Amino acid sequence: MNNYRNEILNEFIDRYEKSSYYKGKSEKPRKISIVLHKKFPEYGHSFHYEETNELENIAFQLQSQGFVEFSKKSILGDRELILNQEENCLDRIYKELKRVPVKEKIIHYVKLLDQYHEEAFIKDFVDEMKKRAIHQQSLLPYLKVYDENDLENVMKILKGMIDQKDEISFRRFSEKVLGDTKKLEKYKNKIVHIIKDFYDDTLDNENDIFEAFYIRKNPAYVYLKGNAILQINGQIINLNEMHYYFVLPSICIKDLKIKRIDAKQVMTIENLTSFHDVSLKDTFYIFTNGFHNHAIEAFLKCLYDFLGESVHYFHFGDIDAGGFHIYESLIKKTQIPFQMYKMNIEMLKKYKDYTKPLTQNDRKRLLSFKENQNELIDYMLKNNVKLEQEIIGENENERKDINTY
Repeated sequence: MNNYRNEILNEFIDRYEKSSYYKGKSEKPRKISIVLHKKFPEYGHSFHYEETNELENIAFQLQSQGFVEFSKKSILGDRELILNQEENCLDRIYKELKRVPVKEKIIHYVKLLDQYHEEAFIKDFVDEMKKRAIHQQSLLPYLKVYDENDLENVMKILKGMIDQKDEISFRRFSEKVLGDTKKLEKYKNKIVHIIKDFYDDTLDNENDIFEAFYIRKNPAYVYLKGNAILQINGQIINLNEMHYYFVLPSICIKDLKIKRIDAKQVMTIENLTSFHDVSLKDTFYIFTNGFHNHAIEAFLKCLYDFLGESVHYFHFGDIDAGGFHIYESLIKKTQIPFQMYKMNIEMLKKYKDYTKPLTQNDRKRLLSFKENQNELIDYMLKNNVKLEQEIIGENENERKDINTY
C-alpha cells in the first residue's frame, strides 16, 4: 500500500525549500498547496473507493495535527491541502520525516568545501561550488547535491589528476585514487564538465581531457614520417628504409636515442589526412592527432635536444581557434620555437570556396588569440571564415621547399 502521508509531506517540504521565502528572497510566504486529485489521479473516483477513503482520512489527520488546512472550496473529490508554514509546524514535519532541512545541509556542505585548500583550477571549482551552495543554486552537472561521499571522490580524482606526472591507464588511475578499477567510470562525466568549465574549454572530448593529465584508456603512439635513424634499447630503426610512416609506442620514448635526422625542418601536423598527403623536401613529420598528448610532447623535446636550432620548426593545422590553440600549446609545453605553416590569410583567400562560417563559440575563442595573430584573426572575424587544413594538404602535396609560413 502507498505511503500517501509521507508522499504528501515530502512534497510540501520540497516545495517549501524551493520557495523564495525559504531562500530569503521574499518577506512573506506564498501559499503552498496540493490538490489531491492532481497528485493522485485515483482519488475521487468511485472505482477507487479504498484509495479515496485512505487519502480522505490522511487529509483530516493532517488537518487535525495543524500541518495543513483545507481551502474554502475544498470538498470530497476536489480536496486542496494548504501547508501551514509556521516554524513549529514545519519542525514537527521534519522530525516525522527524519529529514534534515536543506539549510542545515548547506551549512555542513560549505564547511566540507572549506576543508579543501587547493590551487589553480581546483580552487576556482571549489569557490564556485561554495558560492552556488550558499545561494542554493544547483551543483549539477559537477556534483551530486550536498552528497559528502560524492564530493570526497570528485576531489580525490581532481587532486590525483593534478599530481599525476607519468602515463597511467584509466583503470589503474581509478584504482590508485578510488581503490576500484571501475569506479572512475561513474564520475567520468562530472570530471569532463569540471575540466572543460574550470580548466580548459578547448579540450574537445573525454579522451583529450584525461590525456591532458597523463591518463589514457589506451597506450599512446607517436606517428613519424621522414628520414631518420632511431635506437631503442640497442635496436636500430632506420626510417630511411621505410616508404610510409613509423609508429613509436610511448613506452619506448624513455629508452629512445636519436642517431640521425636528415631534415632541414620539422613539422607537426594536426590532421591524419594531411600527414599522409603533405610531402615537402627535407622535412621530418610528427602527427599530433589533433591536440597533442604527453607522448608527442616527450618525443618533440627529445628531438629538440638532438637538433636544437639547426632546423626550422613548423606547425600545420586548421585555420581556426582549435588550430591556434594547438599551436600555442605546442610552444608553451615544449619550449620549441614553432612557426605556423600555411595558417594565414593567403590560404583563406586561396581556398575561400572551401571555408566554413564561424560559430558563436568560434568567435569567442578567436578573440583570445587576437594579441598574437591580430591581422589573421581580424580577417577571419570580418569575413566569417575558417578552414580545415586537409583542404590545403590535398591541394598542395607536391614536393617542394617550405617557402610560405
